[in-house]
Amino acid sequence: MINHLLGSLESAVDRRASPVELEQHLEGVAAIMESHFAYEERQLLSVLDRLALSVNPDEVLGPL
Repeated sequence: MINHLLGSLESAVDRRASPVELEQHLEGVAAIMESHFAYEERQLLSVLDRLALSVNPDEVLGPL
């Protein structure tokens, strides 16, 4: 999905699309990336929650 959106953005840049259209492409990329990173964070937090750590992950990794 990200690859497709980046390809569309590149095409828009190549054909000198309007600033409004370029902003729409960038907003689409940003939305997908935010969604993806939120998913990754949930996955990592579930793993961290199951680990028997001697220190709080927030102390090592900062706020997640």
